[in-house]
Amino acid sequence: MMAKEPVENMSEFDLGDFVAGKKFANFEHDFKGIVERIYEHSLLVNITEFDPEDTATVNEYNHRAVVRMSETKILIKTDNPAPRPSLDDEDEDDEMPADLVEEDEDEEDEKEED
Repeated sequence: MMAKEPVENMSEFDLGDFVAGKKFANFEHDFKGIVERIYEHSLLVNITEFDPEDTATVNEYNHRAVVRMSETKILIKTDNPAPRPSLDDEDEDDEMPADLVEEDEDEEDEKEED
């Protein structure tokens, strides 16, 4: 079985967001934590705040839980979101200073002449 290609983050979530997760499985209460990984429809959350009644469950889960995006609420957006990959190379040209873009085009013309 082949590994899946990494999924591009098209969600509202970013690594480092502080979120509220809904209780599930053995959890008696909702919990809060920090987004560590982003999947297609879910998030890996490092649980940082939880009800004392859920201590055993949190420890059993190694302070991490995979939660549905649809059931997760952003409480605090991260100040430093991870950069998102661009959809195509043209986006990168838009971000480059104009003089650098022109030089790149000149180099391409020289290569074609050779």
